[in-house]
Formats: sequence, C-alpha cells, structure tokens
Amino acid sequence: MTTFTEIVAAVVVHSSAVALSHFGVTIEPAQVERPAPPPAERVVARTPQQHHAVKLTSCRQPHHPATALKA
Repeated sequence: MTTFTEIVAAVVVHSSAVALSHFGVTIEPAQVERPAPPPAERVVARTPQQHHAVKLTSCRQPHHPATALKA
C-alpha cells in the first residue's frame, strides 16, 4: 500500500509541475538536508589519580563530652 501511495503522490506532483510550467512557473526539486553524522566515539585515557586525605579543620581545643541539659 505504501508503494501505491508513493506512486500516486509522484503522479500528482508531476502533473502539478506540468500544469504550473504551462503558466511559466518552475518548481525546483527540494534539497533534502541530511543531518550530520554523529561524532565518532572516542576513548580518553586518564592517568590514575591518588586520593589523599585532607584535614579540613585544625581544631586545637580538645573535645568535651556532651552534657545533658537540665530543665
């Protein structure tokens, strides 16, 4: 059924182009823009990084145990 539809569409477009060309109107075929191909997949080599522990604070006071609040 798709092939039949395509044939009918081609005949209609052709007959319309012939009819319009009788009056001096020319129809140029549409240029189909093809999408750019996807970029090639690349593998990026990375050097292994060593993780170092970093101390974020330098607290010089000793920690006191939490005390209970009396109400």
